[in-house]
Amino acid sequence: MPWGLIYLGVAFLVFGLLARLTPCNPGQRRFLSRDLADNVLFWFLGALIYGDLAGGYLRAGAALATPHDAGAVVTALFAGYGWAARLPLLVQAVLILVVMDFIQYWLHRLFHVGALWPFHAVHHSAEDLDWTATYRIHPVNFAIYSAGAVALTRLIGFQAAAFAIIGLFNLVIGALVHANLDWTFGPFRYVIASPVYHRWHHARDPKAHNKNFAPTFPVWDLMFGTYHMPKGERPQSYGVEGVPTSFVASLAYPFLELGRRMGLGRTRGEATA
Repeated sequence: MPWGLIYLGVAFLVFGLLARLTPCNPGQRRFLSRDLADNVLFWFLGALIYGDLAGGYLRAGAALATPHDAGAVVTALFAGYGWAARLPLLVQAVLILVVMDFIQYWLHRLFHVGALWPFHAVHHSAEDLDWTATYRIHPVNFAIYSAGAVALTRLIGFQAAAFAIIGLFNLVIGALVHANLDWTFGPFRYVIASPVYHRWHHARDPKAHNKNFAPTFPVWDLMFGTYHMPKGERPQSYGVEGVPTSFVASLAYPFLELGRRMGLGRTRGEATA
């Protein structure tokens, strides 16, 4: 927790100062956004309750699949096994990034339709989109999209040390792509996700609906026809109609919305990106 708080403090200063120098949306608040307090509460929620959820999935799966050898299976899963574990750690780390990004690309698309959308709409509800929106994640969204992707990738056999290597990269890239920065990465725009690329994903603009799903590597959007970053244009407004922005209301919203759907057959707060 202390290191997490130190990171938050450093990120607050760094991204706030960068947003003053090169903002994508100059009219947006640089430091004290409208959504800051709620986003911080979401961060604390994650720090307090999520823990090693992916590891919990693996332990539970091993107990169900091999009840007599669950301990040995879990040990192998966490230590690494097979061809993947024999690769150099840096190669493993790169492969983990690619595999997880591919899994999350498709999970992300699933969260933009049907019963999963209300849970993901909480993330899209931020109206002052900045780096703190990274943590505006409903627990159900986190359990499937984040922890689920890690658990699936671990089944391949990569070593725990390789996952640790990419930890800092994922921490930084997640905040960076949500930051209010006018960065496209120029010729590398197709190689790695930029702030402008991901801000289009959050935009209210109908042209950007259901675009730019890849967390890190836009190649998936290029391959599957969901890439959108028009040259010289910038998204101007964010948020989702009908979805609350406050912390407590956001936690309850998906369940209330699904209840309304079952009771009245009516959909509210449809996907905007």
